[in-house]
Amino acid sequence: MFQITDIPRILPEILLMVLALLVLGSDIFEKWGRSPEAQLERVRSSASLTAIGLGLVFVIALLQSAYLPGTRAPQAPAGNAVLDWLLSILRNLQSGGPGGEPIIGAFATDHLTMIARLSFIGAAFITSLLCLDYRPSAHPAEFYALILFSTLGMCLMAGATELVMAYLAVELTSIPLYILAGYFRNDTRSSEAGMKYFLFGALSSGILLYGMSLAYGYAASAAAGAITANDLTQFSRIAALARDAGPGVALLTLGMIFVIAGVGYKVAAVPFHGWAPDVYQGAPTPITAFISTASKAAGFILLFRLLTVAFPSLSGSVSFGEELGGWTSVLALIALLTLIVGNLAALPQTNAKRLLAWSSVAQAGFILLALVAWAAPQAFDRNQGAAALLYYLVIYTLTNLGAFGALAAVSLAVGGDEIADLNGLAQRNLGLAVLLTLCVLSLAGIPPLAGFFAKFYVFMVGWQAGARWLIVVAIVTTIISLYYYLRLLRAMFITPPASKEPLPAPPALTAAVSVAVVALILFGLFPNLLLGILSRVQAVAGI
Repeated sequence: MFQITDIPRILPEILLMVLALLVLGSDIFEKWGRSPEAQLERVRSSASLTAIGLGLVFVIALLQSAYLPGTRAPQAPAGNAVLDWLLSILRNLQSGGPGGEPIIGAFATDHLTMIARLSFIGAAFITSLLCLDYRPSAHPAEFYALILFSTLGMCLMAGATELVMAYLAVELTSIPLYILAGYFRNDTRSSEAGMKYFLFGALSSGILLYGMSLAYGYAASAAAGAITANDLTQFSRIAALARDAGPGVALLTLGMIFVIAGVGYKVAAVPFHGWAPDVYQGAPTPITAFISTASKAAGFILLFRLLTVAFPSLSGSVSFGEELGGWTSVLALIALLTLIVGNLAALPQTNAKRLLAWSSVAQAGFILLALVAWAAPQAFDRNQGAAALLYYLVIYTLTNLGAFGALAAVSLAVGGDEIADLNGLAQRNLGLAVLLTLCVLSLAGIPPLAGFFAKFYVFMVGWQAGARWLIVVAIVTTIISLYYYLRLLRAMFITPPASKEPLPAPPALTAAVSVAVVALILFGLFPNLLLGILSRVQAVAGI
């Protein structure tokens, strides 16, 4: 039963919904002129309100989590009326922090949810800055409200512990992104991207829903005794029934396979990746950054919670000398295909966004490696697998936001996103070239950037978990990836530019990319700053 004391536990989600409605309503009071100046004013007004609001929500969520040293509210009074009042607010806020049973059995507010919230809200904040100087649209308030609604859906995806909640959260995340991908109707590539994303997304939603219905059917046939309202759709209840390994376990296994396939589309893992290159290339570049980072991270976190909470008894093994089976072997095969196909397909690309799209496909393979490591059959600290998964997701999100943000600046200035458009960028805007270079090197896994430690950590836990054959393939494909990443660097620093004219970069966009790059350097040099927080993710069943 939902109680009034549960409101602080879902405060970030409530604030996101209120902010989205506020952005929509604020556009009524703007000047609705048709001139480019009036349109640009509306865009910047909506973008500024969105960025400021997301920044405040992020700060509130960070204070609620008490992850930063010194942010835990003391219980003793301070002796000052104003200070005591502020401390009382902070204590009430932190009362809804990580912990407690899932709300009505459907939404968990554990450390996994809190870390996901911070990641998604932070990604949405950077995306709003990337859009601040992007070309005006006829309906800017709707554009930014869709980003906010999608962010709300991602937060609900991360905390979902029940099938209906998980499916509704997936739809709330996906539908705004379909619209955003095809938002610029006069751009044929954007319209094509929106339509392809919608069609593939509708197919994946159907597959996911069918898998969930099979899991529910198994739970209904295996349950005995009194059943509460959503008892049979809760992840933990499905897991408890599956431990008996009754005659209907084949039905549950089939449902699990469909669930993996449905979420596989969302995270663009091979062979469910067909939509990604075209959508990433055609969508507005800041939206491409958002889709390729926050949306994919939400999909992986939902998949992690589903498999580890609802289907832990079907995990299986990936070690040589042991019988292969379960979702671990399925994910290992998908990771293998994703690593090989993603990296090989990126080699011949001439469009920078398309190259990064295939790179994003390949990155999904590394993330799957960490998920495979969770189900290690031998003595292994599963906390390490969870921490490696989340660390990679956070670093991948920062890196791709920075890379696509830098490409957005180049695209605004030259009107294209081909690799040839990067020629001589160091001579035209050295600062932007350095920022993009650092993001590319992080994607390639070059020390001391955070991308190196993220890959090293995944390799380490995968090796310890017994998936050594998969780690060898991952290392080989990492070496292959250096070729196409170096093509970007060659274009920026060696190939002469078509024009010597300086290339301007909008301040807000440059600031957003700089924030991402600074975080990559900081977490690369001091990874324990982030790992200390991620190690708290122990509330997921089985960890």
